[in-house]
Amino acid sequence: MKLNQNSIFYHCLLLSSSSVVLQLLGFGYRILLGRLAGAQAIAVYGLVMSAYNVVLSCTLTGVALSVSRIASSYQALGEGRSIIRLIRTALFLFLGLFCLLAVPFAFCRDFFAQKVLGNPETSAALLLIVPCLFLTGFENVHKAFFYGTGQTFPPTVSETLEMLCRIVGAFCLFSVFAAKSSTPLTDGQAAALIVCGMIFSEIVSATFLTTLYRFRRKKLTGRDGVCLPQVLRDIASVAVPVSLSTLLGRLISSANMILIPRILMRAGSGYDAAMTEFGVLSGMTMPMLMLPSAFLSPLITVLSPRFSAGKVLEDQAMIRRKTGKALHVVGLIGIPSMVILILTGSQLGEVLYHNPMVGNHIPMLSLITMTGFYYAVLECVLESTGLQKRCSVLTVLASLAGLCCTLILGGAFSLGIWGFLCGELLSSLIGCSMTAIWVKKYTQISFRIGNWIGRPLFASAVSGAFARLLLKTMGDLPIFPGLRVVFVISVFFFLYTICLRLLGTDFWKYIEETLLTQAKKDRNFR
Repeated sequence: MKLNQNSIFYHCLLLSSSSVVLQLLGFGYRILLGRLAGAQAIAVYGLVMSAYNVVLSCTLTGVALSVSRIASSYQALGEGRSIIRLIRTALFLFLGLFCLLAVPFAFCRDFFAQKVLGNPETSAALLLIVPCLFLTGFENVHKAFFYGTGQTFPPTVSETLEMLCRIVGAFCLFSVFAAKSSTPLTDGQAAALIVCGMIFSEIVSATFLTTLYRFRRKKLTGRDGVCLPQVLRDIASVAVPVSLSTLLGRLISSANMILIPRILMRAGSGYDAAMTEFGVLSGMTMPMLMLPSAFLSPLITVLSPRFSAGKVLEDQAMIRRKTGKALHVVGLIGIPSMVILILTGSQLGEVLYHNPMVGNHIPMLSLITMTGFYYAVLECVLESTGLQKRCSVLTVLASLAGLCCTLILGGAFSLGIWGFLCGELLSSLIGCSMTAIWVKKYTQISFRIGNWIGRPLFASAVSGAFARLLLKTMGDLPIFPGLRVVFVISVFFFLYTICLRLLGTDFWKYIEETLLTQAKKDRNFR
C-alpha cells in the first residue's frame, strides 16, 4: 500500500516534516538573536511585533484566510478558473488597505513608539515593519492560494527559504555592524536590524511564491463563472468577521504584551530587569513551548480548506470524522510534549540560550499552551464551517477576560508575571470550553475523553516519572548537558509509546493507518 498523495494526512505529513525543520531553524534563529542582541533587545523587538500584528490584522489576515477557504470551495464546485479573479481581487483589496492604514502608521511611528508602546527605542523598527508588511501581503495571498488548492509543497519551500534568509540576514547584519562600530548597539538599533533581516527574507519568499503562482494558474481547470461582485461578497463574508475579531484579539493581546513590563515594575522590578524577564518569556520560553506546533499547526492549516469543502458538499460525516482525528492527534502529541518540557525545560534553556531564567513558569505556561492547542483545532472546525462570527465574538470576550485578569491580579494586586499567566490561562480555558460545546452541538461528535486525553495523560505521567528519576540520576555524571537532555527525552518517548500500547493505543500503527488512508475517501473533497 502506497502513500496517498491526495489525502489530507499526506499533506499533514509533508507540512509536519517541513515544520519540524522550520522549528529547528527557528530555534537556531532565536538562539542567534539571544546571543547577538540580548534579552532586552528581544523585548523591544517583541513590542514592535505587537504593533506589527495589529496592522497585519487590519490589512491582510482576513483577506489571506478568505483566499484559502474560498479557493477550496470554488475548486470543489468546479469553478477553478474563477480562482484567478479571486487572487487578483484579494491583492487589490490588500493594497487598498495597506495604503489606507499602513502608510499613515509609518508617518505616526514616533507617536506610537512613545505614547502607545511606551518605548521610544521602537521607533526605527516601527518604520521598517511597513515595507515588511507590504512584502508579506503578496507572500500570504499567494501562499493561501496554494493551501486552498491543495498544493502544500510550494509554501513549505517558501517558509524554509524565508527562515534560512532570516538567519543569514541577522548574522550578516549584526556581524557587519559589530565590525564597523566600536560601541555596542542600543536595544532599538538591534531590533531594527532584526526587522531588516525580516525584510530580506520576505523579498525572497514573496518573489518565489508570486513567480510560481503565475505558472501554476495556467493549469487551473473548471469554469470561470463567478463574477466580480460575487467574489467580493465571498471575500467579505469571511474576511470582515475574521479581520474584526483578529484585530480586536490582537489589540487585546498587544495590550497584554505592553502591560507585562509595566506590571513587573509595579511588582517591584527595575526597568532593565522587567525588560529582561519580558524578553526571556516572549523570545525564549514561549518559542520552546511551541515545539509541538511543528506537528499540530500543519494539521490545522490543511484541515481548514477541507472543512470548507465538506461544508459546501454538506458532508457532515467527513467533518465529524476529521475533527475526531485532529483532536486525537492533539492529545497524542501535545500532552507528552508538555510533560517532557516541564521535566527538562530548565536544562533545555541552559543548553539552548545560556540563560537560567528560561525555565521559570514552564508548568503554568505548558497548561496554557496545551489548552491553546485544543482551542485552535476546535476554532478551526467552527470557522471553516460557517461560524466565523460566533468565533469572532468568543475570541474578543475571552481575550477581554484575560486582559481584565491581568490588570486586576498583575496590576491592582501587584502579582507581576503571575497575573499575566492567570489571565492567559483564563482566556484559553474560556475559548476552549465554549468551542468544544459548539462543536459538539453542530457536528454531533462524541468526545472520547478517555481515549483522546486520558490515555496520553496517564502514559505521559508514568513515562515522566521514570524520566525525572533518570534525569536526577544522571545529574552528577560527567556528560555534556545537551546529550543528557536528548537521552532523557528519547527514553521518555520510547516509554510513552510502550505505555500507550499497553493501554490499547498503538501510536505508530494509528499514524500509519491515518497516513495510508485510501484515496477514494478524500477525492470527493478536492
